[in-house]
Amino acid sequence: MRTRSAVGLAVAVATTLASGRPAEATFHVMQIEQILAGVDGSTATQAIQLRMRLSGQNLVSQARLVVRDAAGANPVILQSIPTSVSAFAAGSRILLATANFSTATNPGVTPDFILESPIPDTYIAAGSLTFESDGGIVYWRVSWGGAGYTGSTVGSITNDADGEFGPAFAGPLPTGSGQALYFQFAAGAPSTSNSADYALTNGSAVFTNNAGASGSIVSLVGVPGGPPEALMLAGPLPNPVRGSMTYAVTLARESRVRVDVFDLSGRRRLALEERVLPAGRNSLTWDPASTGSLPGGVYFLRLRAGGEQRTARFVLLDRGAPLTHSAAE
Repeated sequence: MRTRSAVGLAVAVATTLASGRPAEATFHVMQIEQILAGVDGSTATQAIQLRMRLSGQNLVSQARLVVRDAAGANPVILQSIPTSVSAFAAGSRILLATANFSTATNPGVTPDFILESPIPDTYIAAGSLTFESDGGIVYWRVSWGGAGYTGSTVGSITNDADGEFGPAFAGPLPTGSGQALYFQFAAGAPSTSNSADYALTNGSAVFTNNAGASGSIVSLVGVPGGPPEALMLAGPLPNPVRGSMTYAVTLARESRVRVDVFDLSGRRRLALEERVLPAGRNSLTWDPASTGSLPGGVYFLRLRAGGEQRTARFVLLDRGAPLTHSAAE
């Protein structure tokens, strides 16, 4: 049963949206904009991005993120948000992610909050994620797994006119590349149904923190069915580098490429590749050696091909030197 306070809040939200007046500071009028449950088949890297539907939704210290299994049971608190945030314009984002998240984006993006717990692997095929008050009022819900999800799909009418967020998105949460599940509509848009509102990103997902810093997920697997890239440099992984690292060069056609390592001053330190590579995705490795070592620090890979160039930042933890590298279609 809807309480008077919930109905009153929904009426106030609708009136504010219609009038364009700024909202009082709160946290209720919020979307779950993106969910990343894993990268390249590993669920070690996860992220959830919230987006404010109205200005003034920065008091998120009163909220939490909770995930439930395919039956809508066994709740796991991913984050009980410890503090509020400073940016509060309509459309402002709040990024919650695992501790390694910044090494999986290019450029590196620092989450606003580190997730206390990741989404359990057993919940990825079907489950439900809620943005809710510390008292348990669900203000936004995303369910996935299609008919495989049999739990509740309801919540407050604050962000959904009838409080029914279902039916669930048809597929599982993506983990096989760099894609995320994302809300397809504008910051001010309400929920209609998860099946209609959510889709997979067309390419590697872009995440943004509350300070406005953005970065793309680095995927060595690539995005199935994604648009072809004229020239792309992916990686390196792992990052920071402590030994062998892998990166990838994607070419629209067979081309001569050059890959160099530059330091922060812009000085070229190593030449890694200069040869013809075939069209498509070429996986390359560089393994630090004991001779001609580089000191630990921040460096950049620079790829040049066909008159274009791409760069990728990495951190070298050990002293290293160029070793072998191989290419594969």
